[in-house]
Amino acid sequence: MSSINLQRGLFYPFVLFMFLSMIFCGVSRVNILFHITLALFIITMIINSETRIRFINDRDFLPALGMTGAFLLYFSLSNLWAESSHLSSAISHSFYLFIFLCLYRQCELQERKKYIIGATYFGIVALTILTLVYVNKEQIFQNRLTHAFPFSPDNVIDLGGYMALGILLSAILVRETRNYWFYIPVPLLLVCLILTQSRGPFLSMIVAAIVAFLCKPKWNFKLLAGSLIVLLAIGSILYFSGFFDIFLKRAEESSRAGSVRFGIWQHAFEIAKQKMIFGWGFNKELEFINGYGQPVTTTHSLYLATFLKGGVVGLLLLLSMVLFAGRQCLRHLAANHKAEIAVIVFALMFYVTQGMFVISNPREYWVLFWLPLAIIFSTPVKTALQK
Repeated sequence: MSSINLQRGLFYPFVLFMFLSMIFCGVSRVNILFHITLALFIITMIINSETRIRFINDRDFLPALGMTGAFLLYFSLSNLWAESSHLSSAISHSFYLFIFLCLYRQCELQERKKYIIGATYFGIVALTILTLVYVNKEQIFQNRLTHAFPFSPDNVIDLGGYMALGILLSAILVRETRNYWFYIPVPLLLVCLILTQSRGPFLSMIVAAIVAFLCKPKWNFKLLAGSLIVLLAIGSILYFSGFFDIFLKRAEESSRAGSVRFGIWQHAFEIAKQKMIFGWGFNKELEFINGYGQPVTTTHSLYLATFLKGGVVGLLLLLSMVLFAGRQCLRHLAANHKAEIAVIVFALMFYVTQGMFVISNPREYWVLFWLPLAIIFSTPVKTALQK
């Protein structure tokens, strides 16, 4: 009985943490729930031999955990050769992320994956609704949903990423529960994603969906017809509201911004080459003036940031995680879990043009990078048991 109570005690605060952290990004009081879950996980591993043995013998997941641990440890230790050191905080954040992956796997092993995905999904839906409540309605087509809900991600591109990820997570929920009602909030998420005018998350979502479909093509004509009707309805509303003119203007601005971003990438690469093997260390930032005369400190690409901070060694560690994620995709595909493949493709595409680094306290990186990795690293339980 104590074992069952411990597992329940581990599960409930983690579900609540996943739900609330979608809504209140980076709020320390929400993170208390994660610390409670972390403590319960450690206690469970110490006193519950069954859970501990199953964890140690989980051969499908341990390689992913090992590669992730090496990545986190290396970049934490890179504080030792950084210009300014924050070693203790980097190690703490890395430890939290390591445990986060373990917690997700425990929920998968207990066949409670759908609750974690559901908590994340409904948290994103709640964030979207709150954003619409707080946004300036008179400028909703111009303001890109900025200056709305005060606890949403600071960057509107990350906000759009949440909405795109939510759309993909809905497919996992529908498959796990066989309940199509989970698709109901998807049009709302799609409309708000478009209103953010963020091409990065939108294009990443489209590419992810196409890749997942091509992995094992299967037409669902009812779903296809419903999707076309929804898209036509959304398109008509946006067209007659005059939003398309605004969207086209935004697209022109984005094309100019793209050339500026290439300048940032070129500068970041030149700086990274100066310390190519081990990089500049964890806290390295750019000091660059872009084509608009604005100071820039971020690389606007996770992969360039990894090279800048960790050099070739850090980049290879990240590559090992990505390659192993590709291997796990094959196992998900064997179980017909195409939505999970879409989620990881989305995350990897999204961070091509976004972000500076992903080791931090719970905030948007945990949602847009580490959660997709946790999902793809954790193969279906039945598949894992058969191997």
